[in-house]
Amino acid sequence: MFLSLTQRRNPALLDSARELHAYGRIGPDTYVLDLDVITENAQTLAATAAGHQIEPWFVTKQIGRVPPVAAAIAQHIRAATAIDVREARAVTAAGVRLGNVGHLVQVPRRALPEILASGPAYVTVFDLANLRAVAEAAAGLGIVQPVLLRIAGDPATTYPGQEGGIEPAAVAQVLDLAAGLEHVQIAGVTAFPCLLFDDVSAQVRPTPTADRALAAADVLRTAGIDPVINLPSQSSCSTIPLVAALGGTHVEPGHALTGTTPEHAVRDHLPERPGMVYVSEIAQTEPTPAVFGGGFYARGHARQVLLGRGPQLREATLVDTPAENIDYYRRLRLGGGSEPELGEVALMAFRTQIFVTRSQVAVVAGIQSGSPQLVGLFDATGRELSEVGG
Repeated sequence: MFLSLTQRRNPALLDSARELHAYGRIGPDTYVLDLDVITENAQTLAATAAGHQIEPWFVTKQIGRVPPVAAAIAQHIRAATAIDVREARAVTAAGVRLGNVGHLVQVPRRALPEILASGPAYVTVFDLANLRAVAEAAAGLGIVQPVLLRIAGDPATTYPGQEGGIEPAAVAQVLDLAAGLEHVQIAGVTAFPCLLFDDVSAQVRPTPTADRALAAADVLRTAGIDPVINLPSQSSCSTIPLVAALGGTHVEPGHALTGTTPEHAVRDHLPERPGMVYVSEIAQTEPTPAVFGGGFYARGHARQVLLGRGPQLREATLVDTPAENIDYYRRLRLGGGSEPELGEVALMAFRTQIFVTRSQVAVVAGIQSGSPQLVGLFDATGRELSEVGG
C-alpha cells in the first residue's frame, strides 16, 4: 500500500532496513521505525494544529507504544490519547502527559484510581455506570476529573467491536445526573470515526458520527458548557483545517505520524513522509515461495514486496489470504528475475496496528543524516528486548 510511496519519499529507510537485516541486527517480522521522520512529522502536525487553534493528542498503538518514539513525538505534541489502560501505562512510563484516556476502550474500574492519579486531562466515558465509577475513583483521590462523553456513532460508520456511547438525545439527561456527582465535570464530547477517506472521490469527508458529536456539543453549550469537541480519525495536516471548520477543538493523529493514512497512499504531496516499513524474509521456496508472517494486519492491504540480498532489489506480490487464517506465512507471486533464496530479505510498507501483532519493532535514528543507529528493539507492546527474535 505504501511501498512505492516510501521508495519515492524515503528510500533511505528501505536501505537502512535492508542493511539491519543483512547484518543480523533484526529478524523477520520486524517493523522498522524512522525516528527522524516520525519526529519531523510530529513537528509539522503540531505547527499545523496550532495554526488552526486545534490541540492534537497523539496515538501510539499503531506503532507499538514504544517509549523512545513516544518521547520524541512529545517534544512537539505534548499529550497523548491512550486507547486503553495498557497504553495509558506505557505512555506515562515514557514521561508523556495523558490528554485523553478511555476513548476506544473504557478504563477498567479497578484501574481507575491508578489512571486518575497519573493526571489525565480528560477521561472518556461511554455510559452512566462508567461515569459513576470515575466519580467514585476521583472522590477517593480528592480530585475533580474532567470527563468527555463518548457519543454513540452512526450505525453505518461504526466499526464492529467499537459500538457504544451516549445518544445525543440523552446528553441533557446525563448532565442532570452528573450534577449530583461532585467529583466529575462534564467537559465535552468525542466520537469515532468522525472523518473517513472516501475511495471513490479520494477525499476525506465528515461522517454522520461527526454530526452526532456536534449535535451533542450543542446540548452542552445550551447548558452553559464551552465544550471540548474531539473529532478523531484520519487526523493529519490535510484534515486539521476541516476539523477546525466543523468546530472541533481536538484531533488524534496516529497514522499521520508515519505518513500512512489512506490519503497518503494516493497523494505524494502531503507534508507527512512515510516513516515505517515491515521486514520479513523468505521462509520457504517450495512449492510456492513464502515469507514469514506475524505482522500482517488484516486491514493493511499489503501487496508489494521488494526481495533481495544486496542493494538491487526485485519486485514480487503478496498473495491474498483470508483474514481468519493464522498469520504464519504469506505466499508470494514472483514478478520475474531470479528465484528467491531462503533467508533473503523481504521489504514491505502497509497500514498496520502493531499492538495487535506479534511483531518486533526496531527504532532507528540518524537515517536521514546518513548515520543510522539502532536505538532499540521492542516487542509489539513497547517492552524493550535484549536480543533479535526470529
